[in-house]
Amino acid sequence: MDVLGLPVEPDCDLPEAVRVVRSLTRLEKLDFWLRNPDYLADELMIELEAARLPLATVQPHVERMLAASAHGHHYPMIRYKFGAYEVVDNALAKLKAFGLIVHRRGADSGDRARHDYYLLRRGADVANDMRASVPELQWYEQQADAIGFLSEAMQGSAARRRQYEQPEYRDAVLGSEIPPVFGRVRDRAVSLGLIEEAA
Repeated sequence: MDVLGLPVEPDCDLPEAVRVVRSLTRLEKLDFWLRNPDYLADELMIELEAARLPLATVQPHVERMLAASAHGHHYPMIRYKFGAYEVVDNALAKLKAFGLIVHRRGADSGDRARHDYYLLRRGADVANDMRASVPELQWYEQQADAIGFLSEAMQGSAARRRQYEQPEYRDAVLGSEIPPVFGRVRDRAVSLGLIEEAA
């Protein structure tokens, strides 16, 4: 929310709000790319091959996301009706209980009402404190920065469509974990000269 949230509009009725992630769909799709470095690395290579991102931007992120240590940052999600899904209520409830975020329903359209998530000033301060005191979080900040290079990351429905273009994601059985694609993506990175072939 801190890195990929949008600035809050000047007329927002939450004076302490500084960033907003509009829609649960967007939150879930950002979460998928954050937790699945292999899929995100593949998306960056697609951008590189289409000449929408330069090599100097893509290569360090791909190297980081395909390093052996990246497996420790892989947290699978379940394939549901509308793609990657996980119940976020418990995690968000903790942030809300500590006064770090506020959750609001957007324009009401019945059971499909949009949900917006506001990062409060206190939450942004906590995020900054954590950056300074927990160096392990740098990996996730770099991951969020890399997600921001994808134009589809700005809208949940666009991110969902892009994620469905990955065959393993699209073809995962409903209710099953979306499988990792490290091997395929590493082979692609080797063929593009972004990483060296494993010995």
